Amino acid sequence: MLFIVPHYGAKDGFIWKAIEYRFHSPGVLSIAAYLRSHGFKVLVFDCNLEQISESRFVELFEKRFKAYSFRFFGFTGSTQTINQAYRLAAMLRNKFQETKIVFGGPHPSALPQDVLNNSVSDYVVIGEGEITSLELLQGKNLKDISGLAYRQNDKIVYTDRRERIADINDLPVAAYDLVPMHLCHPLTGTYKSLPATILVTARGCPGNCTFCSRTVGNKLCTMTPQRIIQEIEVLYYKYGFRQIIFYDDTFIADKTRISEFCDLLLASGMKINWTCSSRVDRVYPDLLLKMKNAGCHQIMYGVESFNDQVLKNINKHTTREHVFFAINQTRKTGIEARAAIMIGNKGDTEQILKDNITQLKKLNPDLLQVTITTPLPGSELFRNAMDQNKILTYDWDRYEGNTQIAEHETLSYATLKKYYRKTYLQFYLRPSYMWTLLFKTNSWLRLKVLLIGAFSILPIVFSSVFKKSK
Repeated sequence: MLFIVPHYGAKDGFIWKAIEYRFHSPGVLSIAAYLRSHGFKVLVFDCNLEQISESRFVELFEKRFKAYSFRFFGFTGSTQTINQAYRLAAMLRNKFQETKIVFGGPHPSALPQDVLNNSVSDYVVIGEGEITSLELLQGKNLKDISGLAYRQNDKIVYTDRRERIADINDLPVAAYDLVPMHLCHPLTGTYKSLPATILVTARGCPGNCTFCSRTVGNKLCTMTPQRIIQEIEVLYYKYGFRQIIFYDDTFIADKTRISEFCDLLLASGMKINWTCSSRVDRVYPDLLLKMKNAGCHQIMYGVESFNDQVLKNINKHTTREHVFFAINQTRKTGIEARAAIMIGNKGDTEQILKDNITQLKKLNPDLLQVTITTPLPGSELFRNAMDQNKILTYDWDRYEGNTQIAEHETLSYATLKKYYRKTYLQFYLRPSYMWTLLFKTNSWLRLKVLLIGAFSILPIVFSSVFKKSK
């Protein structure tokens, strides 16, 4: 089986367009390792990690894999890459008529009918892919394979829902050897050391936020601290990584687990820096100090809004008080706090968006990430907007977070775009912020990060200036 990961490239006008970052696909490498542990031969063509554009795909595919004969092509796809995945699959179907094409990942799990109706896919794996993929390769009767969708007599057949893997610690270590791991490069501002890569230590999220695409489910399944260390040892000793970006939705969900992980990491002798993400209501001062001592230098918090009613509207179950406590305590410990804000939540008004900027300046996190609220497939937000006929576009390429996807009850796209720019500019272009940032620039790596970060915001600055001059 050959797994194919489409290349993701941010579109023009998006702040991430100028920021170089690329990683392996943790889900694909987990499935590959699982299949290999059961005796199947697996390869991975990671066009995202290798930065292989769509125009070069066929040429490089034929050069690299002309000696192989594959029974299955497995495509993974997020909403932002799914259209490209459809096109790549069509290219391969033209050349390999007998090879079955399988789709999996966040978008196919959320909208299997979209995949089967708009691509040459034979099967869609819904949810966790390890066991379903194995049973496909073993030739099990399709109707007896849980977590699968496929066409039969022009109708889409859905098999029983796949039960979650009981213990992800039983899965083998990811098949890192199948991709060029040395090409991993983190998002600017998220690393302190290089080389750096990502690691996912949990599946599922116990939260119930309306904007979150929970294609795996709410049940939280985690790696034990011992298993996390085992995975890091492979990345550290075999591949030389010195920075880990934990990609869990809420890394600090279980205080005891992370406390034990920090103890084990300190005892291991591995010198790594790391970052993670957390909810603002899962912050413990004593744990923050232990995390700092164990190498954590940045935490990204899903703030979303400073308005308590808006937070209630999106089922965040947090408050402004939680936000201030989390970020103040994090910075007090000496860990950088990165705040993520959304523009265009349910209940947002122009006055609330203005107040968000005021509160951001007052709180003064180290870094800010702004997106226009995007109803991703698999989220309650998407389902509600679709049911109410408020989705403005089903062009999946536009679901990046910098444009309006669904009608807002009071705010126009012009207003959302205005505050998308305004929030960035008024936060980052403060003289006090720039002075503090320069003061902290005490290494060439830090200077490089600063320059790349400044370059990435230029499209927003010039867009704003150009608009005013018209």
